[in-house]
Amino acid sequence: MPEIKNPLEIYAALAKTNCGQCGVPSCMAFAASVLQGQKKITACPYLEPAVVARLSQRIVRRRSLEDDHQQAIEQLKRQVVGLDFFLLADRLGARLLDGNLAINCLGKDFLITPSGEMVSDCHLNHWLYVPLLHYVVLCQGKEPQGDWVPYGTLPGASEWSQYFSHRCEEPLRQLADAHRDLVFEMLYLFGAKSVDLSGGADHSLLILPLPKVPFLINYWEPEEGFDSKLNILLDRSAGQNINAQSINLLARGIVEMFRQLIIRHSRDGKLF
Repeated sequence: MPEIKNPLEIYAALAKTNCGQCGVPSCMAFAASVLQGQKKITACPYLEPAVVARLSQRIVRRRSLEDDHQQAIEQLKRQVVGLDFFLLADRLGARLLDGNLAINCLGKDFLITPSGEMVSDCHLNHWLYVPLLHYVVLCQGKEPQGDWVPYGTLPGASEWSQYFSHRCEEPLRQLADAHRDLVFEMLYLFGAKSVDLSGGADHSLLILPLPKVPFLINYWEPEEGFDSKLNILLDRSAGQNINAQSINLLARGIVEMFRQLIIRHSRDGKLF
């Protein structure tokens, strides 16, 4: 039987009630989710078993972004196995805790076990897990020197530079414009420190997503006739302590974390 490549083929077999019992708001969204591997066809309560069986034979699960991240995690875990944590700890700016590496991220400790598992009291997700494992495997222990450079100048960052600008810096600027006090309160809560630099920014904050991978967040408040500006600079040493893709994941993860916190704690529960 030919493989189903268009969600409309699945949608045609659905009851089209948009009942939401499958966990998504519409039948069309459900069809797309099935094709993307996010939902199983059996989640629809209205499909007859014979129809489910027929469709299942033609649905080939697509690889999702989550699949790719999980594959990366498994590969990195294999690289961690056998590493000497005693020798690594000082290089990483970490400490040993019951045979595990305790790595501080934004003021919270995350433990990496000898098998490459990550343990923490905080929610675990790929935006942190992948960078932490890359940090353990790649970090050369280069000490930051305060030589701040744009993300795109780091080794291997050129292909990610536009994404970093549009998905990390710009969303954080928008959040700071809409919820300035709350955003800066959260930054300080996660260990940010104000620094006095010659760049002229209204706010310059140093944060530590990883012990030897500092971020410098510069924010210029809007003025009459001028929009606000925000950039995230990296110490030049970051290229020797982690890879560009992991820096991108860290920054994107911080933005997403702030989005969720703002929705939870803002007065009206809205971003904008």
